[in-house]
Amino acid sequence: MENMNFQVNLQGIIDLLSNHLYSDPGVFVRELLQNGTDAIMARKRLGQSFHGKLTVELFPSVHTISIQDNGCGLTAEDIERFLSRIGSTSKKGELDAADDFIGQFGVGLLSCFIVSEEIVLITRSAKEGQSLEWRGKPDGTYSLRKLKEQVQIGTTIYLKAKPDYEDYFENERLLELTVKYGQFLTVPIHFAVEKDELRINEETPPWKMDKQAAADYIESNAAYKPLDVIPVFSRVGGVEGVAYVLPYAVSLQDEKRHQVYLKNMLLSDKLSNMLPAWAFFVNGIINTDGLRPTASREAFQENELFYTVRDELGLCIKRYLIGLSESNPELFKRIIAIHYHSIKAMAVEDEELYELFIRHLTFETSYGELEMSAILENRSTVLLTTTLDEFRQIARVAKAQHLMVVNGGYVHDFELVRSLPNVADVEVVVLDVLEFAGRFERLDVEERLAVQPFIDLSDRLLAKFQCRSTVRWFEPSDLPALYNTNEEVNFFKLAEESEKIANPLFAEIVQVIRQELYEEPFARLCYNYNNPIVRRAMMTSDRSMQKLCIELLYTQALLMGNHTMSAEELNLMNVSLHEFMSRGLNAPPGGSA
Repeated sequence: MENMNFQVNLQGIIDLLSNHLYSDPGVFVRELLQNGTDAIMARKRLGQSFHGKLTVELFPSVHTISIQDNGCGLTAEDIERFLSRIGSTSKKGELDAADDFIGQFGVGLLSCFIVSEEIVLITRSAKEGQSLEWRGKPDGTYSLRKLKEQVQIGTTIYLKAKPDYEDYFENERLLELTVKYGQFLTVPIHFAVEKDELRINEETPPWKMDKQAAADYIESNAAYKPLDVIPVFSRVGGVEGVAYVLPYAVSLQDEKRHQVYLKNMLLSDKLSNMLPAWAFFVNGIINTDGLRPTASREAFQENELFYTVRDELGLCIKRYLIGLSESNPELFKRIIAIHYHSIKAMAVEDEELYELFIRHLTFETSYGELEMSAILENRSTVLLTTTLDEFRQIARVAKAQHLMVVNGGYVHDFELVRSLPNVADVEVVVLDVLEFAGRFERLDVEERLAVQPFIDLSDRLLAKFQCRSTVRWFEPSDLPALYNTNEEVNFFKLAEESEKIANPLFAEIVQVIRQELYEEPFARLCYNYNNPIVRRAMMTSDRSMQKLCIELLYTQALLMGNHTMSAEELNLMNVSLHEFMSRGLNAPPGGSA
């Protein structure tokens, strides 16, 4: 069998790089800075004494640039192995041993073909004295020749812009890219245009700054002042950086934009997964020496090491927040206030964020707005309503009975409170609002026998409104009756109203739903035996007056609970009130109605 080799279409690979691997053609600057930096580090590993330097020079009149380094240079053998073979790299054998190399992939130089029709490389190796010129083209052809004149040790690469890419060879754009990728590299980088030259990377990186200096740097670059700056680090992966707290609310759906550096070289300024998803309220500026980049060098390989590092960075943020809640509670509360809705939404899904924030989140309760820490104080049980309507029905009465009831009707609040037993020694009881009156004090046997005829009359009168009656002692005494309903009762009442006004076919469908598919539910009207008027109404022997009292107490309870009243209930209120007033007005002066 004859062994054969694959034929590689270099132009196809270049198209792949430009359209799929790299997010922006400007990455060629990063690749050239990386190669130059690694070459300087490689020469230092040879033990040679020199001052490393990288120079990016622009020749604007001919849309040409050069990137010159005084690193280790290349021999003819190196060129054959590493420039003329796709996928080779001069660093593979030394990669694990050399922590100062940035690059891993020999395909990096191919990024230059995205913006140029030819790569011209002039080099002289620190190992031998020959000066060489290599020219490569995107069709896969290349040439190599010895130069008569000696050049200095190192490598210079020349690129001339191809059509439609001239803007990358303009002064402002090229300087922007050089600063973007190289401003924190330890090797001195100079930018030259004609006779002007300046160093672009004398700044201390943010992860080496103190807290105030890092905050000032972020403010000058992001155009806003962060609420605070959090140092983050992980010995695993050699990671250090800062996470700054955003001073404005962000949506959980917003794309995160962390600036991530590999050995001080910018890898990406919009990496979304460098910090845990729950840390949405911070952006990071992070440098690593140990994480492995992907082929595009715009992200990291998501392996076990990566996830370990991310968890470590998350722990740094958590420790900061825990400490901040004690050392600067005002700032901590401000952070929560700004990011409140997103924190709640994320806490429902993330156990770690839940445990971190739940005691500091506020909830509406029968005692007003309270932080969860106050709700839990000296309590073993928390009562929880499922809807805002149910909470409003019972909040005032619950407080009078010294019951802590939390409103679970707002978005995420029900789920958050239900999860309390996972982090606190407390029982959460979801209230059945129709059974809420069962928590009140019962009448004794003699009292129950005395009021039973009144309760029976009330059940008969209110049956058409899907309401049943009970009586209890409860506070406040000035509340004659408490009406409780739920969504199921309201649905059946709405269905009944629809049945009355619908056409015969639809009315029949509604009737089947109400009578055959579900057991009909009933609302509850709880009379307050602690109220003097209620006791008088129950004890009177005038059955017609009892009827009027029941109708008035029922409609009053609906009004006080802000319940929607049907046309029939409104009519009942008007008629009974009219009759009650007529009796009073017709009574003899000084007499009783």
